[in-house]
This record gives sequence, C-alpha cells and structure tokens, in this order.
Amino acid sequence: MQTTLLGGALAAALATLPFAATAETLVFGTGNVPQHPINKMIMAPWAEGVNADAGGAVEITVRSGPALVGPANYIDRAMDDVVQIAWGMLVFNPGRFPRSLVSTTPFIEGSPEAAAMAFCKLYEDGAFGDEFDEYHPLFFVPFPQSSIHLKDAPITSMDDLAGKKIMVGSPVASAVVSAFGGTPLSTILPDQYQALQRGTADGTFMTYTAFPGFKLNEVTTDHLHVPLGGATGMVFMMKQRYDALPDDAKAALDAHSGCDVTRQYGKVVGEWEAGSKGFVASSGGHTFADLPQEEFEAVKARLYDGIAAGFAERVPGGAELLETWEAAVAEAQAEIDG
Repeated sequence: MQTTLLGGALAAALATLPFAATAETLVFGTGNVPQHPINKMIMAPWAEGVNADAGGAVEITVRSGPALVGPANYIDRAMDDVVQIAWGMLVFNPGRFPRSLVSTTPFIEGSPEAAAMAFCKLYEDGAFGDEFDEYHPLFFVPFPQSSIHLKDAPITSMDDLAGKKIMVGSPVASAVVSAFGGTPLSTILPDQYQALQRGTADGTFMTYTAFPGFKLNEVTTDHLHVPLGGATGMVFMMKQRYDALPDDAKAALDAHSGCDVTRQYGKVVGEWEAGSKGFVASSGGHTFADLPQEEFEAVKARLYDGIAAGFAERVPGGAELLETWEAAVAEAQAEIDG
C-alpha cells in the first residue's frame, strides 16, 4: 500500500513538470557501405553539419549499407518512411525522372561543379516539369563524365575502339561503341575487374572515381579522356514528410540545402575524380591521352544529332531541354573559370 502511494505521488509530481523538447529524428539511408568515399566526403559530413547547427531541432542518424536502402529501392524506402532521407542516382529510376536524364548526355564539356550548378538551376527554373513534385530535394550530386579505359591496348582516338569489347552502362554509350566498330557489353561495376582480368572485355567507359574502390587500375593500362556522359543523384525527403516537419527542423535542413550546397559538393566530386586519376597514375604502367579537339568536334558532329533525336523522341520537349542543358553547363563553366 505504501509503495502504491509513493508511486502515485511520484507520477503526480512528474506530471506537473514541463515536457523536455526532443529533436526531430530523421534516418538517412545512404545505400553505400560506410567506408565508401562518397559517404566519407559528402554524406557523413553533411549530416554532421546539420546536426551541429540544428540547435536540437533535428537529429539525422546515418544508416549505411545496401540492406536498408539500395540503388533500385531508395525511392520506395523513402515513400514507405523506412528512411526519412535517402540518396540515390536518378539514372536508376529512368521512368520517374526521364527529363532529368538530360545530364547523362555525352559530348557536353563541363566539370562536375559546372554540372551541379547547371542541374540545380534547371531544377529551380522548373525545367524538369513535374518530375520532382512528390520529392523535396535537399541537394544534388553530379558524377563526372566517363572516359575510355583499355587493357594492354593504346587508345588515342575513338577509332581505336574498333574490334574491342567495351563495357558500358547505358544505351547511348552502347551506341557510341557500336558507331566506332566496337562491341558493347552490359557488365555491372562489381564484375568489371574479373571481365578485364580474364579478357572477356577489353575496356570500359567509366569515371576515375570507381577505380580505387574496385581496383580497376590493376586491370587497365591506357586511358582516353573524352566526355562520354555524366549522371546526377540526389539527397532528398518525400515532400509530404518534409512538409510535416516543425518549422525549426525545416529551417535547420534548409540551411544545408539548395544550389550553393549542390555546387559545393560538385566541387568535391571534381576533386575526388582528380584524386582518383592521380591514384591510377601513381600505380605505374598507365598512359593517358586527351581526345584532340579537332577529332572531338568531328565525333560530336557525327553522333550528337542522333543522340539528341533519341532523347527528344523519349522526352516531350527534349530537344529544347537539351539545348538549355548544354547552355547552362557552358554558362556555369564560364563562371567557374572566371
């Protein structure tokens, strides 16, 4: 009886105290292993920055690894509120983001920073139509242009693709390989090392960012730099979930979102690409070449109209969007170059 009275008295006393404010907790699914460079350079520092500046209004908990979020399901995981913030590449959901895939177009010169600036500007200008109506992008992350990498075969011209089996990741890249007499292969990145090692592939279209993690420097020797198309990803919330946040939580996220943050991470990706190329060069036994400007112009004149026509066929208003994208990248690069 005495215990019951004491318990009742304690409960009554606690009931008179004000409730302590609690942070809005948001789970951020990156879909990458924790040690992945993009986690170390972008995802984890971003979350730490929000938490440090939020004043307790919001707390982001980073959850890495493909068991929670993966390249194919990151949208569904956010929709189902399994995670409240997610990272994913738009190219893995082409049916949802067809206009946004303008950023994968090859033969458009520009750094990752320029691509970041251009993409975010087009987003803010509404160039992507209703593709993002359900989503609240926090920032975008561009990936660099792919280059050509061969094993035990010199490459200084696109014509050197003739007779080669080249691993690619898109129909447009396949068309480029075929146009120069090569055979395109569809091989996922984790399987490319073995394909090159065994000789079932002669080369790949790839960014240097993939080389350290997948050791592609061990199975390639010759590299030709030509802008063969980039890609864009986003860190986002579902719009409905973002709109339901308290105002102070929204403000904390907004302070670390938008085009300035997107540009910042575009610069980080450019540094990552340069560092990865340096890693390849330092491993020895590699040659590097740039496609001569005259040949680049000739290749673009030969293939670009067909690529643009294909995009316009898939995307209403695609021709105008592609012109807008190319102009935006050029404008951004000019601003960077000063």
